[in-house]
Amino acid sequence: MAHIHSVGTVMNGARRAAQCQLGRVHLHTSPTSRALLGKMRQALTEARPATRAPKTPQTSNINDTKPKALPAAVREADRPPARTTGSQRTSGSQRKTLQKVPEGMVVEDHQPAGPEVWMPKVFGTIEQPVDAEIAKFVVIGAANSGKSTLVNRLTGAQVSVVSERPQTTRTRIMAAATVGSKQLVFLDTPGIVSRNALRRVSRTVVTSPWLTLGEADFAILLLDAYKLTQKSDAVERYLFAQLEKNSTIPAIFVVNKIDLVQDQEKLAEKIKEYMAKYPFIVNGPLFISALGNTNVDELKALLLSKTKPGDWVVPAHASSDMSDMLRVEELIRVQWFTQLTGYLPYVVRQRNVGWEEVSVPQPPMTIYTDATSDDGNTAVLQSHVETRSTKELIIKQELIVTSAGEAKILLGKSGSKIKDIGRDAANNIAKALGIPTRLHLQVLVEPDSRSRK
Repeated sequence: MAHIHSVGTVMNGARRAAQCQLGRVHLHTSPTSRALLGKMRQALTEARPATRAPKTPQTSNINDTKPKALPAAVREADRPPARTTGSQRTSGSQRKTLQKVPEGMVVEDHQPAGPEVWMPKVFGTIEQPVDAEIAKFVVIGAANSGKSTLVNRLTGAQVSVVSERPQTTRTRIMAAATVGSKQLVFLDTPGIVSRNALRRVSRTVVTSPWLTLGEADFAILLLDAYKLTQKSDAVERYLFAQLEKNSTIPAIFVVNKIDLVQDQEKLAEKIKEYMAKYPFIVNGPLFISALGNTNVDELKALLLSKTKPGDWVVPAHASSDMSDMLRVEELIRVQWFTQLTGYLPYVVRQRNVGWEEVSVPQPPMTIYTDATSDDGNTAVLQSHVETRSTKELIIKQELIVTSAGEAKILLGKSGSKIKDIGRDAANNIAKALGIPTRLHLQVLVEPDSRSRK
């Protein structure tokens, strides 16, 4: 009975434990008990599930032109990482999204952008006239007051990205306009935020405008006329209070969006109030509409009168020293700022994982030429085939969010949203860099481990 009780105890345990242990148990039993134990061991062996060979994960690149594959690009936060061998492990920008490769799709492996793509433009020796003059202006104002629009108008180029959403500009951007022997340099800065909003934005956004004041000869104080008359001016009060305490830079007082103002008396009172707050205003007020191009030429003429003899910082044909990578990221970011709503545009991050310039073969061209035969009397038509190729830039960017819900919004239905963002951004990148561009976008979920208060 003691022996039968031991066997029953084994069978009442977990199946896995039983399977592991029965092969090693040696019981001193009668022949009948041993036969019974053998049948039980055989039954357990037959009931054991067949071992399946693990499937080898594959990787693929997500192209914005293939919306059906896009939802698979989302890496769920609770999905366990795939087990790989030492030779298969990757990290950092080399991480790949695990998914099935569609039939007929070529898997490309591109390297991230190199240092030359990340670095600001270096122009070497700049050709300039002997009487070259220059003046530097920092454009400072509240968020969404029209700073980037004004800089683009003054330079005649799409240097700063523009969106109806506030805080589109996230870092200091240099732009330039050259007229004859005079060069105007503009430093576009993120919008000033009030004291109450300091905790909700990054340190760079908060400090960039104030640090840039030291680089300029003049400050263009840009105020939103519509906001002064229709909304709270807490940010403007904070801006002028900080200027009065910490700066003595000469300033030009400019009032933007005058085409939206109806209460002219209230606007006049506000302007008089702010003109008295900063004693270093040397010109103004100037009333403009950057979007409507009203009085912008008059403002530019005033700025040209402020130049002094000095070396140019960029060639006459250049409008910025912005790196190619920063320009690409800005052009991609402005697209999701345009097409997304709520808080999501402010939390999406980018990571470059591919930047390569390739040669794309073109159909051969047959060229026909007239010639004369050897006897000099007969005209003959000769032909030869000429092979051609064009350059194309392939860029791969990862768009990173912190939850699967955010990724779903960014992707859109069947990948339609990310496809629109990629298509419009690729067209603008091709125009900015002067090369046909293929842009591949992936959406990844990486939970934010930082505590939020």
